[in-house]
Amino acid sequence: LLVAVRRVAPRFSIPPSNHEVMPGGSVNLTCVAVGAPMPYVKWMAGVEELTKEDEMPVGRNVLELNNIVQSANYTCVAISSLGMIEATAQITVKALPKPPTEPLVTETTATSVTLTWDSGNSDPISYYVIQYKPKSLEGQFQEVDGVATTRYSIGGLSPFSEYEFRVIAVNNIGRGPPSELVEARTGEQAPSSPPLKVQARMLSASTMLVQWEQPEEPNGQIRGYRVYYTTDSHLPLSMWQKHNTDDSHLTTVGSLITGTTYSIRVLAFTSVGDGPPSDIIQVKTQQGVPAQPADFQAEAESDTRILLTWLPASQERITKYELLYWEGEDGTQQKVEFDPTSSYAVEGLKPDTLYKFRLGAHSELGVGVYTPTIEARTAQSSKFLTLCTTE
Repeated sequence: LLVAVRRVAPRFSIPPSNHEVMPGGSVNLTCVAVGAPMPYVKWMAGVEELTKEDEMPVGRNVLELNNIVQSANYTCVAISSLGMIEATAQITVKALPKPPTEPLVTETTATSVTLTWDSGNSDPISYYVIQYKPKSLEGQFQEVDGVATTRYSIGGLSPFSEYEFRVIAVNNIGRGPPSELVEARTGEQAPSSPPLKVQARMLSASTMLVQWEQPEEPNGQIRGYRVYYTTDSHLPLSMWQKHNTDDSHLTTVGSLITGTTYSIRVLAFTSVGDGPPSDIIQVKTQQGVPAQPADFQAEAESDTRILLTWLPASQERITKYELLYWEGEDGTQQKVEFDPTSSYAVEGLKPDTLYKFRLGAHSELGVGVYTPTIEARTAQSSKFLTLCTTE
């Protein structure tokens, strides 16, 4: 009796498949081969035998991989008397992205900076995060999240200010390390606030000294100041006389008409343009008469007391101050005189009542220009508040 035996070379019915795993993850690689005779199946990593020769199973072999920390290739080998075949599985360990290349500043305006960068990664990136902060400030970065491109303009910045920027790549694992820092300075704008603490005093009967401090928001390099002055403050500013000066904080203006009250405003300018003018101050062209008190302010301290403060005039021989105040629009005007100081509390006032104030300084040669009228309202009566609370 003759029996015909069919002989078939080995082939893979279930070849090993590629996998992506998280760092420290695990995976089982399954490899199934068939043939006649049935082949033995083993696993290899490069030239390393992972299955002992005397433990090779027939037809199916499962490789268990645990705590995977780096990517590698694993080869399944099927062997029979009719031949040997191989199939390789690639195990890729997912990793946080590498930092992008150092950003380049490609454009700046007064309030924005445009950055470009290269991904620095061969694998796909989900999006980017841009971090930035003023260079002069310590602390946390502000963030722009979800940036899908490698070019982005960050707005809302302060003019003529230095900032630090860096970029972070994000993939489906998380955020990678940040790129190198890049610095950029925003462009200039015209000042957005006027010069501070503007004061004026007479050096002679026809020459005045005007001084001030830099604006709070210069928005650039102050190139100079313009001092406007007039005897008629109702005229538009363009019709006032103008005196230009450099970036110093004081100047003299001469050829004034004696015995006259002048109104004065000062503005700063950058290479981009003029900022807003300061509030009007006034000075009387009479030598020896004090300047107008500066920065005159009023604040209610209680239901019967309002505190007045001002900047004392420098280099002035003030003998006393004269305060005028009244209730509401047309109340009876009260006058108080007191020794030189920089604050005064008006007491004995009515609760929840509006009061108005003007202040002038005296010297032995006369009284200077009074301040513009300011106002403040006393607090509500404590008895009234107690009654409301009780009810």
